[in-house]
Amino acid sequence: MLGVVSPQPSERYFLYDFAACRQALQQAVQPLDGLLQEQLQWHTEQSEDQVCEALWLGAQEARKVLVLISGTHGVEGYAGSAIQRYVLEALHAGGGTLPNDTALLVIHALNPWGMQWARRCDGEGIDTNRNFVDFDKLPAPAPEFPELLRAFEIKDSHERRRELHTLALQWGQRRYEEVLSGGQYQADWAPFYGGRAAGFSRRCIEALSAHWQLDQREQLVIDLHTGLGPWSFGELISDHPNGSVANDYGFQLFGPAVACTHSGESYSVPKRGLLDFHWHRMMQEKGCFLTLEFGTYGTEALFRVLLDDHRFWWRHDGQQEAALHAPVREAMLRHFCPRDRFWQQSVLWRGWQVVNRGLEFFAQEQH
Repeated sequence: MLGVVSPQPSERYFLYDFAACRQALQQAVQPLDGLLQEQLQWHTEQSEDQVCEALWLGAQEARKVLVLISGTHGVEGYAGSAIQRYVLEALHAGGGTLPNDTALLVIHALNPWGMQWARRCDGEGIDTNRNFVDFDKLPAPAPEFPELLRAFEIKDSHERRRELHTLALQWGQRRYEEVLSGGQYQADWAPFYGGRAAGFSRRCIEALSAHWQLDQREQLVIDLHTGLGPWSFGELISDHPNGSVANDYGFQLFGPAVACTHSGESYSVPKRGLLDFHWHRMMQEKGCFLTLEFGTYGTEALFRVLLDDHRFWWRHDGQQEAALHAPVREAMLRHFCPRDRFWQQSVLWRGWQVVNRGLEFFAQEQH
């Protein structure tokens, strides 16, 4: 199980530069290298200047694995990376000991381009968490989506917000959120675009799953996210079907802390093309996939800052127009990884708590 890390400033873990996060991850692993020796393995997936790093800690033949993912939504990886490094330090504080027959797989920056540029999507505009669909059988667009897209295109920000507010009142808040964030496959410049083919991050997950033969192991997957829900609250979200074995597995671990989207219990609504769906088919008998979502400034603020970001990149190129991009980048970082000590401390503690509980559960299964 994880040890307790000595109190240190939370700011040490929260870095706002992609290269600095990668370097800090390497440094966090170094003390474990001597403890775990041949049980520590690196694997890298990359394409051009994109690098997703994965770290396996534990016996290669371990039948149980806890998977901890950061950066599915690019910019959210700054908080996810902080949690991953905090967990690695806690593992070192505990002597580098994992339960028997158990491994920890840390996937850092699943969407590296988005993390580097403080965007939620990748360089093709693809939202990784809407990309896991059968592209030969794309889901039909929501009938309300064309009306929503017209509102997105309104140039004046005040008029645009008024129109979006009107649509939310007309459709009801829950339906509005489903149409807006549920996943769309028509407008590549707009938020929540699922793409027209498998993106870099989906190919990474498929390659990593094959590399470590994850379909042959019992898995608890924790995907780290930020931006949705109450301030600093870490909600455990399940998108498994109601009554499924995987949902029951999650309840065994975390009890009523698990919020099911299909029951309307979560701050999140059901969505298309989730990363979760890649893992669901591997969890028919044991295991579950949970999103650990840390709230910041609320749903309306999330939609606003995200749409502002997408509209900027629709009209400009942040890679070429750094001066214009700087305030947009800062707004994204402020929403998805606040520079607030209380929020940061809550995120680190909750991340530690969830991972530690998962490892405890694996240990209890042996008795």
